[in-house]
Amino acid sequence: MKVYLDTTVLIAFLFGELSDVELERQKSAAELFELINNTETIAFISLYALQELVVFAYANYPSPNAATVLRLAMLMLFKNKVTLLPLLDRIEVLKYRRRLAIHDRSDQPHAALALKNECDYVLTYDAHFARVSAVTALRPEEFVESIRHQRPE
Repeated sequence: MKVYLDTTVLIAFLFGELSDVELERQKSAAELFELINNTETIAFISLYALQELVVFAYANYPSPNAATVLRLAMLMLFKNKVTLLPLLDRIEVLKYRRRLAIHDRSDQPHAALALKNECDYVLTYDAHFARVSAVTALRPEEFVESIRHQRPE
């Protein structure tokens, strides 16, 4: 099974301590990464998501600490079984833009990479993906629960 991890999931996993909502999501994201690391699930992340993590860190941590926090977050992320995808080329951007009706343009490359790499699901906390018929979006806890029901104890 292939999944694309949207930035919202990565933020919950790496920076969950910033709010009560993210802290609750962090527990679900941690369960997701445990599942990814211990099953045949192939998890993709992208350079788009990494850029968004950089912006998030610098927006939420004091300037002298942001670089260190970000470096530690990246180390934590890449200790997991994730595959980093490159940026789309200009032709691919145009091709997928026509196929994807998504209101938030910053979400288009994420959906396009999920399609291009034949992902079964986009795992996200972003409600925009629910309106994209070309991809199936699930919250991490929904995905983990569905896998638990498929696997015998």
